[in-house]
Amino acid sequence: MATHIKSIIEEFLKEKKAEAKSTGKIERIVEENLGENLKKHVRLQRIYKKNLIFCSDSSSASYEFRLRREGLLKAVKKEFPDIEGVKIKIGDYD
Repeated sequence: MATHIKSIIEEFLKEKKAEAKSTGKIERIVEENLGENLKKHVRLQRIYKKNLIFCSDSSSASYEFRLRREGLLKAVKKEFPDIEGVKIKIGDYD
């Protein structure tokens, strides 16, 4: 029984490591495609159901982000074709 649990934990950790690596690559692509002003107010919050979910602390930054959303999605899809969308919400960062 203990070896079974150990293998489950090892598989879980392997998946989390791969996920963290992917998230790091996505964050670099996002930084390359956002202007300096947007990087101050918008950040990637999480990846959920094949969507990149961003959070903004400013409505004007959210508006500017929405204008750039399609270009950002196109850049991310080059590396990660499974990503289907980009969403943003206004509120405090987690």
